[in-house]
Amino acid sequence: MSYNILISTIGRRGTLTKIFKKELNKTGGKVIVTDNSPLAPALYQADKYYLTPRIDDDRYIAKILKICLAEDIEAIIPLLEKSFSVFNQGRELFAESGIRLLLSPDRIIGLCQDKYRFYQYFKEKNISTAETYLPVELVEANGSFSFPLFIKPRQGQGSTRTFRINNLTELNFFINYLNDSIVQEYIEGEEYTIDLLSDFEGRVLSAVPRKRIEVRAGEVSKAVTVKNKELINMAVKIIEGLGVIGPSNLQVKVLPDGEIKVIEINPRFGGGVPLSYQAGVNYPQLIVRMMKGEKIEPFIGEFKEGLAMLRYDTPLFKNINELTGVNDDTSSNF
Repeated sequence: MSYNILISTIGRRGTLTKIFKKELNKTGGKVIVTDNSPLAPALYQADKYYLTPRIDDDRYIAKILKICLAEDIEAIIPLLEKSFSVFNQGRELFAESGIRLLLSPDRIIGLCQDKYRFYQYFKEKNISTAETYLPVELVEANGSFSFPLFIKPRQGQGSTRTFRINNLTELNFFINYLNDSIVQEYIEGEEYTIDLLSDFEGRVLSAVPRKRIEVRAGEVSKAVTVKNKELINMAVKIIEGLGVIGPSNLQVKVLPDGEIKVIEINPRFGGGVPLSYQAGVNYPQLIVRMMKGEKIEPFIGEFKEGLAMLRYDTPLFKNINELTGVNDDTSSNF
């Protein structure tokens, strides 16, 4: 039996799209992708694409459902964190049509997206993490803290609008510059991301740590897989403790003395997940097996170690007049 999967707000995730297309096509399945912009390059890597309204448009879920019914979609994988709550609102509507949402429930999404609440969760669970403050807490502390610090939006995806703070002048500036921010201790150490996939019961099936060698525009551009049992065991314990469903990634820093501090959890595919796929974790096939209801034995730690990913830019050329003339009810084959 073939399975069709829809990936929403695909943006620049061309490699991820090609991976799903390659694997699903082997059994007669298709990957359908969506975005609200015809300039999203990954649209043109899929079996088929659709343009949709923005996620804050009241028509969005109805449009996604219409696409799913037209394309016999069995599962939806949302990529944009801002869309997660919108998809969860439509979960029952999708379920009525036999469509599974590969996404954690709102309880988990809300916790992961609110970095201060997540800090409090880590502290309650005695999980080592970066000390985190609300700006008002630093003001009340009246200088009884040390620099450097790190400031970022309390909610957000990627590393945009994040800044290192070296002194009190910079702290005061960025507190006023960023609305609804958090301030963290600045951690020196090696950064790792652990890619995980959990089944519909929240059981982790795979976990692949990758050392982040170079990051550009908030996404990893150079990385290498590492078999670190401590990182793997810690990640599995945290993700299963939360009850995450589907793809996720855990970001940590390993300090010079070996201490591991958790930075954040993203309940979605990370930008570097193609490396974990190349290292041996066939995400499309695993998701299809999950959809079939198969009992999958976890194969945690089973992947190729020392595999490096070196990402580079590849241009895609399209006729701009054709792209901008497409409306949100148009679909195209490629």
